[in-house]
Amino acid sequence: MAASAADVRSILSIPNASTSGSAQQPKKPQASERAKKPDGIPRELYALIGPSAPTLAAQFAKPRLKQKPNLGGSGRVKWEWRPFKNGARSDGLRLSHWVKASSDPESEYPFAKYNIQTPHYVYSQDEYSRLLEDQDWTKEETDYLFDLVRQYDARFYVVHDRYEYPHPEGTQRSLEDIKDRYFSVCRKLIRNRPWPGDEASKAALLSSLSFDKGREVMRKQYVISLESRTPEQIAEEDALYLELEKLKENERRFKKDRDELLRTLLGIESGLPDIPVDEEGLQGTSTDTKKKKKAAAGSVEPQTPVTPSASSSNVISLPQAQPKKTAKTAAYDALHCIFRPDPTANKAPHTPAHLRSSKIPSPKPASAIPRIAQVLNEVGISYNRLVMPTRDNIARLEQLHVSANQVVEKKKSLDKVEQDLRTAKARLAALRGEAQEEGSGEAAAATPMEVEEGPDAESVVEGRAQSVMSTKSTRSRRQARRSMSISSVDTSIGPNKRQKQR
Repeated sequence: MAASAADVRSILSIPNASTSGSAQQPKKPQASERAKKPDGIPRELYALIGPSAPTLAAQFAKPRLKQKPNLGGSGRVKWEWRPFKNGARSDGLRLSHWVKASSDPESEYPFAKYNIQTPHYVYSQDEYSRLLEDQDWTKEETDYLFDLVRQYDARFYVVHDRYEYPHPEGTQRSLEDIKDRYFSVCRKLIRNRPWPGDEASKAALLSSLSFDKGREVMRKQYVISLESRTPEQIAEEDALYLELEKLKENERRFKKDRDELLRTLLGIESGLPDIPVDEEGLQGTSTDTKKKKKAAAGSVEPQTPVTPSASSSNVISLPQAQPKKTAKTAAYDALHCIFRPDPTANKAPHTPAHLRSSKIPSPKPASAIPRIAQVLNEVGISYNRLVMPTRDNIARLEQLHVSANQVVEKKKSLDKVEQDLRTAKARLAALRGEAQEEGSGEAAAATPMEVEEGPDAESVVEGRAQSVMSTKSTRSRRQARRSMSISSVDTSIGPNKRQKQR
């Protein structure tokens, strides 16, 4: 068979004539060769962005589910029916089970490690005579009990069911009697035997062997009483329980309304227990109005607004829980000049934060401010300005205002008493001078009036002269009134008419 030209060119690795010529133009990619549209992106969006935006494609792509694990492997597994030996059994029973053909036939049974035996306690005659003697239990019955517990692996319900020890009285042991006797013997043996471990493990073992017979009997009696209730008793208990829940709900709502009212009236200084007081300072609690509205909308009973009444002032006088003040809090307050007022003593609403320099008190009353300012200026103190307006300094300034006011009042009282004394002396001197004028005439006029020497001598003389003039004018007015009263009497009335009028 003759070889063709194409076969010769391929054997000699000679390129074809069509490819050796001028380079041909590349073919346009077909529609199948174009990049496929990723899943999750709309067709119109992908036509706009194209394959040049891989991040958007990753965002719109559908999440892939996790692949299922291949548990079986690639090859098949051969299983065999083999007998096995259980090391936890002492009777030599051999059973069979399905296992993999690749497993070791002489390997131990894997579930034998879960057969955990409880420790069984054995006592000697000496230990029983010293520690374990009991009036209600003999040694033979105790041995019988421990043999049953060992035989049935401490399953006490089974032990109680198989317990057939004869009693001379004809009574039978209850489950609580059996458990109490067994655990009491075990605890006594552990306490009086040397312990190889530490005290913590010994205490843990003793606590695991504890049993309260009286409490267990009471519990079972309570369960029996619950199971033996009649439908009427169950309905009555349910009604009482619902009534108790209503009372608790009303108490919680009343407490909440009371706390809200106190917080509204007294602010954060109301001393409510739900406002935490940190060791490093007081922390106010912020209220969320949205949560309150949701709680009010979700509550069963309607929320009624609190209306102010005449007795609303009694609410403030209720006993309030004050925050505890520890030594650390007191030291912190003293270091940072923090003062916590007593909410029961201050009935005013909450005062916002302010500077004490803007709240310096002024003297009271206002009419005494000039005199108090004059008194304080004499000692070099300003009545309305402090260099360090701390709480203690403001308290001392208030006390100073009170003391200065007392000084001013005492000075006024002293001046009034002195003025009254001078007036009384002037009146006394005026009376003495008038008596001398009536008795001696010109001698009294020539004799000068005795006055007190001193800086107030002129005022005393003027006061005496005024008192003398006032005394004379008063006497002249009295005489004029007497003459008028006498002249106004009707003298035309005879004696007979006067008697009739009488």
